[in-house]
Amino acid sequence: MIWQCPVCQLPLQCDDTRWHCANHHSYDCAREGYVNLLPANRKRSKDPGDSAEMLRARRRFLDAGYYRPLVEAVTALLPYTPGRQLLDIGCGEGYYLRALEAAGWPSQALAGVDIAKAGVRLAAKRTPDVQFVVASSVELPLAQDSVDHLLRIFAPAADSEMRRVLNPGGSLLDVSPGPEHLWSLKAALYDEPRLHPPPGRVDGFVPEMEVRCCFPFRVQGREAIADFLMMTPFAWKGSRDMRRQLEQQDSLNLEADFVVRRLVATEP
Repeated sequence: MIWQCPVCQLPLQCDDTRWHCANHHSYDCAREGYVNLLPANRKRSKDPGDSAEMLRARRRFLDAGYYRPLVEAVTALLPYTPGRQLLDIGCGEGYYLRALEAAGWPSQALAGVDIAKAGVRLAAKRTPDVQFVVASSVELPLAQDSVDHLLRIFAPAADSEMRRVLNPGGSLLDVSPGPEHLWSLKAALYDEPRLHPPPGRVDGFVPEMEVRCCFPFRVQGREAIADFLMMTPFAWKGSRDMRRQLEQQDSLNLEADFVVRRLVATEP
């Protein structure tokens, strides 16, 4: 992947301590190994993205294996091809990149970006040989046509940016909530719960395949339930009284519903 300077868009030269461009813009590598390519004047808040508390809760929940069927679907649809590289947009704390690495992807072929520095820091600590960058998905600090595969799981991203950085013929694996994702939880928290809408068209891409990944799962223990609620929008939406009641239960029986699409970049 060809990383580029977020200020002048020239290619970045990378070494162990800093990344720099020909215009002498320089970006230090953090102690954990990641690089921050999100200029301060492009932040909408002091710490954009998910909070450190949410990210730690997500890491504990995912590490417990509740979404294992989704992980298996993602790794099956993204087999490693020698010479190919993959970027995870909105990588969070790096769970799915670790799964791809365990499935045979070499760490040098993987990279992740997220606007939340806390998430990138957690990811870099656990997967030190994968490149992690703090950046906005609206302005990806990558050169045009420099990525072979994109992975996007529940993450916002600009269609034009994904198409710009992806090679012609490259693929996007897009995961979004299916219509009945966490339906019983929504029914408990909302007076009028609604089905998730179908995923929309992605400009610059043509669909290649689509599958539904549906499975029940049981969250056991109050700490695990608190983690689950913290990592979802239900942490601040819906009935507060019902949320407190859910946090006092010993287990939750829920249903996962994901739409997994593979799309191919069109010729410019």
